[in-house]
Amino acid sequence: MDATHTDTAKKVSFDDSLVPPCQTACPLRMEIGEYVDLIAQGRVMEALQVIRDDNPFPAICGHVCTHPCEDACRRGQVDNPVSIRALKRFAIEFGGDRMIRLEAKTTHSEKVAVVGSGPAGLAAAYYLRKLGYPATIFEAHSEVGGMLRVGIPMYRLPREVLDIEVQRLIQMGVEIRTNTRVVSLDLLFDLGYEAIFITVGAHQSLRMRIEGEESAGVVNGATFLREVNLGLKPSVGARVAAVGGGNVAIDAARTALRLGANEVKVLYRRSRTQMPADPTEVEQALEEGVGLCFLVAPTKVTRKQGQLHVTCIRFELGEPDASGRPRPVPIKGSEFEMQFDTLIAAIGQAPQVPEDFHLRVGKGSTIQVDPVTLVTNRPGVFAGGDAVTGPATVVQALATGRQAASRIDEYLQHRYPLLPRETKEAVEGDLLPKTVEAIRKAHRLEPAVLSPEARVKDFAPVELIYAWEAAIDEARRCLRCGMGAEILFQDQCATCLNCLRICPYHVPYLDDSGTIQIPADQCQACGICVAECPANAIVLRKPRDRRHIAEELDHALRSARQAEFQPLIVGFGCQYGLFGTGTLANLWREAQAGIWIVPVLCVATVEPEHLMRAFEMGAEGVFIAGCGEQCARENTAFWLAQRVEKVRRALVQLGLEPERVQAFNPRATDEDPVKAMDKFTEQIGALRLALALEQEVKS
Repeated sequence: MDATHTDTAKKVSFDDSLVPPCQTACPLRMEIGEYVDLIAQGRVMEALQVIRDDNPFPAICGHVCTHPCEDACRRGQVDNPVSIRALKRFAIEFGGDRMIRLEAKTTHSEKVAVVGSGPAGLAAAYYLRKLGYPATIFEAHSEVGGMLRVGIPMYRLPREVLDIEVQRLIQMGVEIRTNTRVVSLDLLFDLGYEAIFITVGAHQSLRMRIEGEESAGVVNGATFLREVNLGLKPSVGARVAAVGGGNVAIDAARTALRLGANEVKVLYRRSRTQMPADPTEVEQALEEGVGLCFLVAPTKVTRKQGQLHVTCIRFELGEPDASGRPRPVPIKGSEFEMQFDTLIAAIGQAPQVPEDFHLRVGKGSTIQVDPVTLVTNRPGVFAGGDAVTGPATVVQALATGRQAASRIDEYLQHRYPLLPRETKEAVEGDLLPKTVEAIRKAHRLEPAVLSPEARVKDFAPVELIYAWEAAIDEARRCLRCGMGAEILFQDQCATCLNCLRICPYHVPYLDDSGTIQIPADQCQACGICVAECPANAIVLRKPRDRRHIAEELDHALRSARQAEFQPLIVGFGCQYGLFGTGTLANLWREAQAGIWIVPVLCVATVEPEHLMRAFEMGAEGVFIAGCGEQCARENTAFWLAQRVEKVRRALVQLGLEPERVQAFNPRATDEDPVKAMDKFTEQIGALRLALALEQEVKS
């Protein structure tokens, strides 16, 4: 894969689709709907290409992304959000991501230094190389990755995944200097670096500020996880407690179990609904045996006879605080004591910026930067990641790294910084209740995980990869937001109200001026109105409407004439059923000579005119094949039957046998589509032979 192109060098898109909510919510603005749709078709390598175009380290995100896209997924209004992160990981594994090599050419002479090798630093180096700059990463520790390496347990992010991504950076030409602590930015400038990106992370754990927290056996969460991730196995004893409600506290608790602790508790001063930790991680911790103690926090630690005696106090929730959450209020006289061998403090972290950097630091010890340019108080020095925002997510850090690379490029090339603008309108708002009610329900398929008993034995990855069939089925749950129908030629609309009558989702409506409207935020892209509009005024926003079908049909018939296969049969098949593990997959793979298949978004979009055009262009038989019970749309079989019957009547008027057109919409009880097609082929062949004999007799 050539990584020398810039973000602006993406292929030009000629569709009129809108930006779906999942893409809007993603800090990297990944084209989620596009790659999920490709996975649904079984076109996994193409899906991987889309993912790689938008994400510098998709394998890392496939494991640890907090998936804000799923929170925005409108499928959640119907049943459950699409499992986008797990589908990304599936595409990465099945698409052969490990085999991809990245290359980049050096087109600029200005050297850039990146101080810190966390996700923001790695991403900045990646994009700087894509832009053609020599980039060097300086890492104080012996291992590259920052919190990716030392803060995330291996059961969540396997080290080989991170190692592969780092190796690809080296292949691109990024220089990485480990065991190199930067003590002076002036020195970097003296060494010839013309821009510096500071991304030192937030590795300094916050203190609990209680009596006795300096006692032996009390450790902070960041240090504890760092030691374990670097290969050390600290002795934690039989009873362990982690204080805090974030991912670090949950990670520390689950790690303690894997180190041999018999009893592990998490002490959190708020309620479970207020926990910032990933809900899935919390559920898995509970399955593994971690105990959660809510509305509780330690106030004093005393070490007696090798044990930590932890005095705790209970809380009740009061009025909202500055964060908008109910404030935990201590209950007088509710103190009680618990005993542990190890107490892990994981109540938060802050950056630790060297004073010799001479950077302006603000609240929470974070570096102060211009929010647009990311420039600090020193010319040529930029900063981002946790050192600026405080602890954030991996995907947010990657987005910051990309932003930093763009701003550094503008600085070095003396261009005025411009904010990126969204060129497309975004889908906003909720689905209407009547639309939600009409959408076929298909609950979320979760990837398999190891059993709790197997998990706590070692640090093997907990979550497994989707099986092929499960991934295809899960991807097909996508509602394809923003890809729906629009009235492209309003002057051609006859206001016949046909689209209002036939839409299964009750989307089109007549506005106060008497004009038909198809709300983009409600349309489900089934294409039925496109096929049934008598004025041909409606099209799908994605280029898969009647124009696409006509082009594919012309191509198939031209190819057939050149190949001189007889009898010629043209089939219109659902692309979801044809590709991957769909019900029509064998038909696609085993189609015999003389059968030419036109893949379509949904057979509901195929019009009678398409079927008749195939006959006009020389086809002797035509069929239309849906994906049967796999179809995500309602009443597809009804529309198939309606259109086939209409074409059959037209064939009779032309003196042709009506059985020359056939519809297939296989169910679980039906015969194999290939066998059914064999019978159809024999039938068309028999008709051709009969016609030839009749003509011979007449002559």
